[in-house]
Amino acid sequence: MMPTTTAAARTLRPLVRLDPGWLFLIVGVAVVACTVLIPAQRSLNNARWERDRAMAIERHRVERLERYAAYLDALGRGDESVLLSLAATQLNMSPEDRVPLTLPDDPALTSASVFPALEPPPLDLPVRPEKARSSSLLERLTIGDTSRLWLMALGLISIVWGLLPASMRAGSAGARDLESETARVGASGE
Repeated sequence: MMPTTTAAARTLRPLVRLDPGWLFLIVGVAVVACTVLIPAQRSLNNARWERDRAMAIERHRVERLERYAAYLDALGRGDESVLLSLAATQLNMSPEDRVPLTLPDDPALTSASVFPALEPPPLDLPVRPEKARSSSLLERLTIGDTSRLWLMALGLISIVWGLLPASMRAGSAGARDLESETARVGASGE
């Protein structure tokens, strides 16, 4: 015997029915995650840059203090090379058995300060992370005040839309069950 049309329709149902709401849910979660995580990562990179910069400045200052302390210690010990250097720069004198390598043109124009020789090399600070690379469109949208609010709102709307229950077609088994349940409840008077 030939099966009836309703029995044939029931047997031809798909095995898995993909609800498009999942796609909205996934996209909404991704947009909200980007809106929250990208500015946080940017702030973290900025904080790391400030830490690295402060550490570089501190290393430079410590090296400077160590050089000054070593010079003061050599001066306190009466180190011969330091005393000869001071006599040559401060008093413009040199021992009789030594000849200067270069004679200054005008001794009045030469600096008598020992401090430039004690200074460490110039400080090389790390580059600020925002200036090191160009930002993407997504990063610019998540950092802007108004665009960030719009992205968050659109992401939340997508999540809510994805969480809404799937619609049922009029001929589907779920719709018929719902119609029969509605008819039964209406008939009983509840």
